[in-house]
Parts: sequence; structure tokens; C-alpha cells
Amino acid sequence: MAMATVPELALEALLGGVFVHYMVAGRRTFYSADFEFERGAQVGQFSFLVCGMIVTWWVALHVTMRLVNGLISAAVLVAAVSLYEWARQTIWGRRFGLGWGDQIPEELCEQGPYRLIRHPIYVGYMLTFVAIFIALPHWATAANCVLNIGLFTHAAFDDERRIAGSALAASYAAYRSRTGMFFPRLSRAAPGR
Repeated sequence: MAMATVPELALEALLGGVFVHYMVAGRRTFYSADFEFERGAQVGQFSFLVCGMIVTWWVALHVTMRLVNGLISAAVLVAAVSLYEWARQTIWGRRFGLGWGDQIPEELCEQGPYRLIRHPIYVGYMLTFVAIFIALPHWATAANCVLNIGLFTHAAFDDERRIAGSALAASYAAYRSRTGMFFPRLSRAAPGR
């Protein structure tokens, strides 16, 4: 196996290390009375530490990254983190809860990326796992990608179920009709109207 180049090592470090950012930023952003014991925090930390960091860096030891894969992966990673940060800054201070939790926001957020899609933070996470697979195509990163896309899709459905059963049900139903879950809805009407 050839020695990894400095750009490969930098991208591999970023691909695994971005999950530290997600954990630290998430702790600052999402409301939880007891963060460490919340099921969503525990699932997220396991996903980020084991599936994100450890698997990525383990595969990086065994797979040589091709230049084209690295470039495409870097672009997807930038998109993922940009979407995550845009969404995170949009909901800052709005008391959004963790996935699989009991917290219901006090009001709907239809600004920023939430004008286009209902779960931009989960999409950011999913795109990060896609970026890892693109950079390091291997059975472990493929399984990791599928597992985590399923995991965060489940979290999104759980969030929707919880909100649909709350006082926000009617306004959330209207919001759902205007916006896509993970992809912008293609229509002539402007999003968020």
C-alpha cells in the first residue's frame, strides 16, 4: 500500500474529526435538561464516535484514496457541514430538542434551510457519511453509510410523529405540505409560503 499524501491525510482527519464538531456544536445548540442521559445524545455520540471517527480512520488505514474520490468527497463534506451550520445557526436559542427525545419546539422554524427541507441537520449528518463512503469506498464505509442514513431517517420520522401529536399539529401539517423531508419540494410555489 502506498503512503498517504498530506492532502489525503488532511481529508481523512477532517472526515473523522468533523464528528467532534457535531458533538460539541450539538451540545451547545440543542435543548436538553440532562444531555448525557438523553437517548438521542447517546445514540448520536455512538454514531459519531464509533461509526464516524473510528470506522473512518480504520478504513483509511486500509484503503488508498483516489484523487477524484477525495475531491468529490471534500465537496460533499463542505456541503454537509455548511448545511448543518446554516440549520444550527437558524435554530440557535429556539429550544429544539434532541432526536428521540420528548422536547417539542415552542414554535415551528421556517427560516433558513427549514424553508426548503424539514430536517437539514439530519441531512448534514447523512451527507457526511456519504462523503466518507465516496472518499474511502469499502464494505465498512458502505455499511456505515446505509446504517446511519437509516438511523437519522428514523430520527426524522420520530420527530415528525412527536410534533404531529402536539399543539403544533395543524401548523406542522401545513408546513409538511410545503416542504420536503430531506429534499426540497419541486413546485411553482415559493418554499415556506
